[in-house]
Amino acid sequence: MLNQIFDSVFLDSKSTINPGMLILSIGVSLLLGILLAAVYKYKTLYTKEFVITICLLPSLIAIIIFLVNGNVGTSVAVAGTFSLIRFRSAAGGAKEILSIFIATAIGIATGMGLLLLATAFTFLLSAMLIIYENTDFTKASQTRRQVIITVPDSLDYEYLLEGIFSNTCTQVEFSSLKTLSKKKALELIYVVNLKAEISDKNFIDRLLDYKHDIEVSISRAATKKKVL
Repeated sequence: MLNQIFDSVFLDSKSTINPGMLILSIGVSLLLGILLAAVYKYKTLYTKEFVITICLLPSLIAIIIFLVNGNVGTSVAVAGTFSLIRFRSAAGGAKEILSIFIATAIGIATGMGLLLLATAFTFLLSAMLIIYENTDFTKASQTRRQVIITVPDSLDYEYLLEGIFSNTCTQVEFSSLKTLSKKKALELIYVVNLKAEISDKNFIDRLLDYKHDIEVSISRAATKKKVL
């Protein structure tokens, strides 16, 4: 009786899905998804919806792998569906994308019956994520800043900034220049390493002391840009 659930409605096609293996695969996928979600939540600002997604995505992928089961036509249809979802979805953060990839890998492995492999690499990657979160290797520099300066387009900004940077920074890297036609201004982006004794406020004050009609913005993390 149970096997009849997995019989195709088409008379000339029979499902080859093993109900017991499917249930076991889904169960392992759910447990590994919960583990992955718990690791993702560690030291991360998260949403309830995304955590639920991470918990259930491996099971969904596992079911899809079971349904494909070597059928080339079904595989192409599934690939097309995921392509549509990809281009209709908003881009996420790097950690979110990594979690999605891990969840997908879990689902593929469990769907293929590689339960031990799925469990092993899930525990390994989870451990590595926690280790990286707690080591200095991945911590942002305490003195490195992205500086955005908006100046009038008539200002000789190179002469102005050269003197300020030499007194406040140990390293300066010019990133980009953008014209703001409506404001008749230029937007300059630099990546700098501030000297240990120079605070963010002190750096801004020195810029404003030279020129009061400029705008300055400082951030510790580089502004994310959308690229193809």
